[in-house]
Amino acid sequence: MNLKYNVFGRRPLQYAVISEVSCTGCGWCAKFCPMECIKLRQDGFYTAEEMQCIGCGKCKRNCFWSAIEMIQRSHQEALL
Repeated sequence: MNLKYNVFGRRPLQYAVISEVSCTGCGWCAKFCPMECIKLRQDGFYTAEEMQCIGCGKCKRNCFWSAIEMIQRSHQEALL
C-alpha cells in the first residue's frame, strides 16, 4: 500500500492516538471506527493504527474517558 494514500484518497491531516494511561480497555472506541483500525492489544488495552486511521474523530467523540487525542500532521507530512 502506498503510504501517501488510503482508501479515501490522500492521507488525512490528523490521526488518533490512544493514551495508555487513560484507556480503560472498554473497547467502545473500536465499535465506532469505520476503518476498524483500533485493535485490542495483548495487555487488554487498545491502540490505533496510524496508517489506517482516516482522522474522522468518531473514536474521540465516543470515548467516555477522553483517552483519545487527535494528532495533527503537517501538510507536508500528509503528502509524504
